[in-house]
This record gives sequence, structure tokens and C-alpha cells, in this order.
Amino acid sequence: MPSYPPRDMSESERRRRAAARARRKRQVVRNRLIFCAVCLVLIAAVGFGVFKLAGVLTDGKENSGTSGQSTSQTTSSSGSSSTSSSEPSSEPASEPASSGETVIPASDGDWRLTLVNNNVALPEDWQITTKVAEASTQRELADEAADAYMQMKQAAAVDGVELLLCSGYRTVEYQQNLFDQEKQKWLDQGMSEEEAYDKAKTVVAVPGYSEHNSGLAADIVTPDHQTLDSAFANTDAAKWLFEHAPEYGFILRYPEDKQAITGIIYEPWHYRYVGVENAKAITESGKCLEEYLDGLSA
Repeated sequence: MPSYPPRDMSESERRRRAAARARRKRQVVRNRLIFCAVCLVLIAAVGFGVFKLAGVLTDGKENSGTSGQSTSQTTSSSGSSSTSSSEPSSEPASEPASSGETVIPASDGDWRLTLVNNNVALPEDWQITTKVAEASTQRELADEAADAYMQMKQAAAVDGVELLLCSGYRTVEYQQNLFDQEKQKWLDQGMSEEEAYDKAKTVVAVPGYSEHNSGLAADIVTPDHQTLDSAFANTDAAKWLFEHAPEYGFILRYPEDKQAITGIIYEPWHYRYVGVENAKAITESGKCLEEYLDGLSA
């Protein structure tokens, strides 16, 4: 067969072929990018599914543990009273101590001993009526707790100590708003949903898991020191409360030496109403509320 000399390509032919090769390369790159994007979407979907499943399992364990709790209080719904929307968050801005296993002790039939903490939610059927306990701040507490606080405030005044209720009852809806604001702050800093949630609950209690939702928790300060910090413990008001609060049915809820049990940092301003007899018994025992109730259920 005769051989022929190679045909010289014209300039336009070379350009056409070069353009075709460039298009093929772009197509390959585009296909690879599409493939990578699809893989990332699938991985994210699987990860989200695992995360949601873990959340469902966790909620199931917590709900199954708290479903047996109830209160003997049968007054009108807490929805009949609400706090001012200007109420500041009184949850600590510091990292709390890590909490242990969920503690679900018996309350011995006394609604005033109902436990609410990071692991135990307020019972769904919780019902109270509230009233103003501090005229200057318009803060409210459950009726019985409000009466006790006002008596305690008067007794302190006789001793030359001025008490000030800066935070009391909060609706779960109000607590949700506080929590969402705190969570959004961390989301804005680049955290994931899970990271922002975990960080937010170290500053503001998860809605429904705050004692303030019960109407039995009182953040008490004094006009000369209204900052919620450990320095409050050095004030005359804090010293008076530490000595006399049990006489009016209140206990220091988060003692300094019980952080590993309560899961909350030392809060010398945070008192919990449990009734006079209970308050004296708990104080004399040297136990925090979790330990005391665990003893009742033993």
C-alpha cells in the first residue's frame, strides 16, 4: 500500500481540536465536582439521621424516667400568670460542673419537693398560681413561696438587711426565648446546632428544666450588690440568708461543695422554696436537694 505524507492541518483545524479537548476536560472536571457534591450531601444526610436518632433515644430515656412524677398542687394553670418580658436571665454565665447520672428521687408526696434540674424536667401537669412577691421588681413566685419570701424580707429588714428578689417565676415560653437568644449567639460564632445547644445550656437552663419554671425558685440579691456572681456570698444579705432562710422554708439550692451532684456552679443567690419543715431537715442533713430526695426514695 502506498504511503502518503502527513497532511498539514490548517490553523482553524488545530484551534477546533484544541477547543474540543478543552471542552472534554471541563466536562470531566464538572462531572467530578457533581459527584463530590452528591457524596457530601449523602454523608450529611446520614450524619443528620444518626444525630436525630441519638436525640430521640436520649429524650426517650429522660421522658421514661420522669413520667412517673406528679404534683399534688391542684390550683389553676401557670398560664394564668406571667412575668415581665424585660426580666433578665439569672442563669450563670459560667461553665457548670458536669452532672452525673439522672437522679429521679421520690418527693414523699410533697409538691414543694418536686425536683427540677438539668436531667429532670418539670412535670407536664404542673399547675400553680403566682403572685407578686417583690413590689419593686414585680417578680412573682408561687403563692405559698411568695408569702414566705415577703415574711423573710420583713424579718431581714428588722435585722438591718435589705433583700431584693431579682428573678422568680418564669413561664416555659419566656425561658425558651432566653435559651434561643443564647443559642443564636453561639451559632453566630460559627458553632454547629449541637455545639451551640450544649454551650447555651451552660448559661441558660433548658426550657422546662429550670426551677424558675416551677415558681419555687428565687434569685435573691441586695440593692447594693445586684450582680449574680460568687462575690454576693460576701454581702450581709447572703450571710443573713445562709443563716435564716430555712426558717422561712428556703434552702440554698446550689451549694459550693455540691457542684458535682447538682451539675450547677455555686450560686449563693439562688434559693429554693421547699417549706419550713423540709428546709430545716435538708439544711441539718448537710445534703443538697438531690441527695436528700434520693435518701427518701431509698
